[in-house]
Amino acid sequence: MGTKLTLGVSGWRLHGQRTGVGRYLLNLVEHWTPGVVSGRFAQIRLYTPHPLDRGEINLPEHVQEVVRDSRLPMIPWDNLRIGPSARETVMLYPSYSRPAISRGATVVVVHDATMRLHPELFTKRDQRIYDPLYGWSARAATLVITTTEAAGQDIARVWNVHPSRIRVTHLASAPRFTPLPDSVDRRALRQRLTGADSPFFFFAGKISGRRNVPLMLEALSELRRQFDVPHRLVLVGPGAAMREIRAMADTLGIGSHVVTLTFVSDVELNQLYNCAEALVMPSAYETVSFPIMEAQAAGTPVICIDTPGAREMTGGEAILMPALDVRQLVAAMAMLAAEPGARAKFSRRGLANARRFSWDRCATETLDICTEAIALAARRR
Repeated sequence: MGTKLTLGVSGWRLHGQRTGVGRYLLNLVEHWTPGVVSGRFAQIRLYTPHPLDRGEINLPEHVQEVVRDSRLPMIPWDNLRIGPSARETVMLYPSYSRPAISRGATVVVVHDATMRLHPELFTKRDQRIYDPLYGWSARAATLVITTTEAAGQDIARVWNVHPSRIRVTHLASAPRFTPLPDSVDRRALRQRLTGADSPFFFFAGKISGRRNVPLMLEALSELRRQFDVPHRLVLVGPGAAMREIRAMADTLGIGSHVVTLTFVSDVELNQLYNCAEALVMPSAYETVSFPIMEAQAAGTPVICIDTPGAREMTGGEAILMPALDVRQLVAAMAMLAAEPGARAKFSRRGLANARRFSWDRCATETLDICTEAIALAARRR
């Protein structure tokens, strides 16, 4: 049966500066090799609003790009340029929502339920638009994919999705994130990447409300005041948010100890993970995080809040804060700064945890869920 089936994928998120969903989709597509796709789908069509840069993205043999040229934002584009006209046996929508009209089975990836669980982190406008859309999309989809058991439980509870229709595919870090050889001069690398060879704590990701970047700045200020350490804070994220971060750092008197970088290459990102004292991810709610997974894969300790999703993702092999406040964060940072043995322990254990996850497995499981959705949709007709 599988060789007659076709899969369509909304690829809007592959364009521009890729953060979480875009990086998720890119890893997924790159691992749909002929050996994985064969016997499941005759063809996979990746719909995009503009041609992809093939110098940057190499599509596997079974994946065909279909350009539906448009400058529309993602949701209108999905609804007007894909949903009514796509004729694949099943469509995969990787970013929380699906079109109102879809001809075949649909699988929607809902990464978390932050919109409903922490509405204070979003504007009133976003709450009015996206919360009902995400809930409807999850209920209207043939099947829902999410990335941790914790997220699946949240989605089922807050958006009234029956648990029998939710599937979990654990993500992984890309193979390019790995420990550097001991022979690499990390002090020289820190100098080149950040402008100084002094140690630093690290943050990478989208600068959104739930990430609590001001908390990190306050913690660094207190860390340097209380413990007289040379550590800095290096942040990598979208350029638009960095001006505000630098202004906050200046207000706290730590402007010269905070380095802000816009998006860097994956090679440089891996080097930054390797050179950091630890990755700090002070999110109010996090069920899955590429920076956390990448840091562990690079052998870098992680500091984050203790939630079911964080425990599932890190295997408990991180410095898990019981509460998200400056005092807890300062204590975690100070412990790593003062105890090289603690850093080595969390490095070793985090690396072992990262090796439990695989993009090959995630890519295979995702295709299997798509074929399952086809069978379920056929039975409902």
